[in-house]
Amino acid sequence: MHNLSSKSYRLPLQNKLVGLSVMIIIGIVAFVLFFYHSFSTSLEEEKKAQSKNFIESALGIVQHFHQLELSEKLSRADAQQMAMQTLDSATYGDDGYFWINDSEGKILVQPYMPNLVGLNMTNWADSTGKYIFQEFDREARKGGGWVSYTWPKLNTSKEYPKISYVAHYAPWDWLIGTGLYLDDMKSNIFWAVLRTSGVLLFGFLIFIFTTVVIINYFVHQLSELSVRDALTSLYTKRFLKEIIPTLLNHDKVTGHHLAAIFIDLDHFKSVNDIHGHDNGDNVLQHIANVMNKNAKQSDYCMRYGGEEFVLIGFFDTEMSAVNMAEMIRHQVSELRFMSDDSEFGVTLSAGIALHNSHSNDSFEHTLKRADMKLYEAKTAGRNRVAV
Repeated sequence: MHNLSSKSYRLPLQNKLVGLSVMIIIGIVAFVLFFYHSFSTSLEEEKKAQSKNFIESALGIVQHFHQLELSEKLSRADAQQMAMQTLDSATYGDDGYFWINDSEGKILVQPYMPNLVGLNMTNWADSTGKYIFQEFDREARKGGGWVSYTWPKLNTSKEYPKISYVAHYAPWDWLIGTGLYLDDMKSNIFWAVLRTSGVLLFGFLIFIFTTVVIINYFVHQLSELSVRDALTSLYTKRFLKEIIPTLLNHDKVTGHHLAAIFIDLDHFKSVNDIHGHDNGDNVLQHIANVMNKNAKQSDYCMRYGGEEFVLIGFFDTEMSAVNMAEMIRHQVSELRFMSDDSEFGVTLSAGIALHNSHSNDSFEHTLKRADMKLYEAKTAGRNRVAV
């Protein structure tokens, strides 16, 4: 049978620790969700800003060839052809590209769908019924802007939601644009945020785990200090009050008898008076050692107060409890202590009471009966066990 102390006096503190951990985890999850939303929004805006910057760069390339036309180094046809070739090859990222339409709606550049070059888009509607070129033309001539629509991906006929930033190059009356597929953008953002938040979450979890382990260690240490007697390291009377409900519940589901053994040193006051309190403390420590040595793993040894001790445990029979008490009494009677140049010994008396789990008696009543049996042992001459 295992000792139940870890399920009793540490439980309230552990519950508080678990509650604190849950609150911290909830806070972390809330932070990660907030971080994900904020970071994903930021990345989305950043990708849009990049697309707009790409268009600015594309306009700069077109302007360069236009300047060559103005300086008469190239004809307009050659300048436009070279500008289109440059933008046609200026792909970026996984599927980023530039497209160009003229003012009549004809496709001039479409790197991923060259079969569309030369076609007129004026009356071309996407899967939602939106006339794409008309939207491009309206936004571009307003100074540039975003247009949402659906468009096929590379090597597919299925249209996907897309947004494009489109600008107007007035000297050649061109519409120049580049776009982002929304599902690809969200997927890229998701994995980017997941990687970043994953690192943060992992760091947080390591921190929380380490904190919980450290706190749990100190909680255990503080719990031990709060229920252990400083002199003998035995459990205290306070601990007995906390362990009783657990013991009673365990008593109901086992075939063992819950017993209380009340122990009191005989004439201990004279030990302190004659040999001093230091020697008295030494005696108490040795008594505690004898109790611990004879107690089972499932038993609880306590210093009840002064020179009084209590052993609580489960026994197969009443005689098993008597044998335990007699073993402790006998070993204590054989102890020898030195005080200056003289040697002395001590004896103890014990009273035993079995708790009846089928009655309405409280365990406090069982302790009182054990105390009464102790009194009987005292009045019968001491250095004996009464049951």
